[in-house]
Amino acid sequence: MKIAFLATRITKYDAISNYSVDMLKKLSDSHHVDLYTFVTQTEIPVKVAQYNYTDIKDHNLKSVILSFTKIHSLTKKFSDYDLLILCSPDIPVLLSAHRARRFNPDLKIIWDFHGITPLKYLYFKDKVLNFFRRPGFIQSMKQSDLILVRSEYIKKELEPYIKPEMIKVISFGINLDPFKNTDPAEIKLKFNLSNHLVLLYVGRLVPHKCVDTLIKVIHELDENFMLIIVGDGIERDKLKNLASSLNVLDKVIFTGKVSDNDLPKYYASSDAFVTASLHEGFCVPIIESFASGKPAVVPDRAAMPEVVADGGLIYDGSMEDFLLKLRSLKDPEVLKTINERVNQINKKYDITKVSEEYLETIEKVMDGFK
Repeated sequence: MKIAFLATRITKYDAISNYSVDMLKKLSDSHHVDLYTFVTQTEIPVKVAQYNYTDIKDHNLKSVILSFTKIHSLTKKFSDYDLLILCSPDIPVLLSAHRARRFNPDLKIIWDFHGITPLKYLYFKDKVLNFFRRPGFIQSMKQSDLILVRSEYIKKELEPYIKPEMIKVISFGINLDPFKNTDPAEIKLKFNLSNHLVLLYVGRLVPHKCVDTLIKVIHELDENFMLIIVGDGIERDKLKNLASSLNVLDKVIFTGKVSDNDLPKYYASSDAFVTASLHEGFCVPIIESFASGKPAVVPDRAAMPEVVADGGLIYDGSMEDFLLKLRSLKDPEVLKTINERVNQINKKYDITKVSEEYLETIEKVMDGFK
């Protein structure tokens, strides 16, 4: 089978990119696979040929507009494939993908959808872009043969527009091995974390992630608690100023972005992953925390309770309940009980298992059309 995987970008230190690379590797073990992106900044599997939509090799509004003609010219090339996998490419790519069926009526199209942040949580520029992308994505999905999503929550978001039988949930997956038995000593020594209960946040520093709530929470907790914030974003300076104004700079550590190699060390040095995010279609740090044998404390919002299941604590979204759940982590028996459940749950997110299901699903769909 000849497959084209159409994405927007494949970058370093990005969970969706890492997942896509793992799926590309699995697919390319038994099929011919080509990758199309605006920009690729990380290593891709040897068997996968890589193409750029444009010579600009960047993804922004300008590159999309300037590459429109070139993307249009890819229509005929796309028609040479048996299957197009759409991993949220931009609108011009979608148009060319569906136009390709004019030249090849047997061409199959499968969406690999990780969700899209609701408009109300975005800044103006992203709000404008997603205002057009969202209906474009939905229209494309209606004309596709199958939509793969990462959670039941995303499936329910799509069901008002897409027939439920066209949507299949295949969970996110990660390589569990780097997170197993990682020595926490380096990070604990570097930041003097011994004898502290360490809370860890991993993710973008943007408004709807509500990292400011985590800083306010650490202000309310006693001196035994520390907060490590791994990631970067437009709210970095604002969050540092908040920590300063609350006099908790000695309890909050900003690391910026860290490499995939170093990330497991931060989970190993922590006692729990925490978030106050308003929206998550999955929330990969939850399963990274599980892979490290650590629980997650999350709000009862979006896909987070579904992913956490019994592997952590779910609070009702209020500051009071958040503090209550975090303080309960000081009880060794509570931590022990949760950690035992975590070790059972994390196996379902093993990338080997997930990628096998991904491949089997795609092959079954394609066999059904023969």
